[in-house]
Amino acid sequence: MGLVSQEPALFATTIKENILFGKEDAIMEEVVAAAKASNAQNFICQLPQGYDTQVGKRGVQMLGAQKQRIAIASAIIKAPQILFLDEATNALDFELERVVQEALDKAVVGRTTIITAHCFSTIHNADIIVVVQNG
Repeated sequence: MGLVSQEPALFATTIKENILFGKEDAIMEEVVAAAKASNAQNFICQLPQGYDTQVGKRGVQMLGAQKQRIAIASAIIKAPQILFLDEATNALDFELERVVQEALDKAVVGRTTIITAHCFSTIHNADIIVVVQNG
């Protein structure tokens, strides 16, 4: 099972190592493919140290949308049968939500996905929507 939460906790290591937490024995081509699928490749390549950039404790060196895309890449590289998205775009502004949502739309293809969300834009492509009201 893969998980992408509202506030992903990255480890105080490199972007590459954080992605590899999804699949430790992955080769670099798989890391890059996961980054591309999560819309992270462009910003990673613009960093001076690229995939070797340190993210800092809990990802403090990264912006919110960057952390989300690294977490999505880690979930994608794992290739889980079930993907759980827990308010994965809730803390983002409209433009960043769109970028992350595009990555999530790619990540859910071919797998069972469970999404918790307050915003319709996050679940607009769902096959089944369950609404919880009053607790």
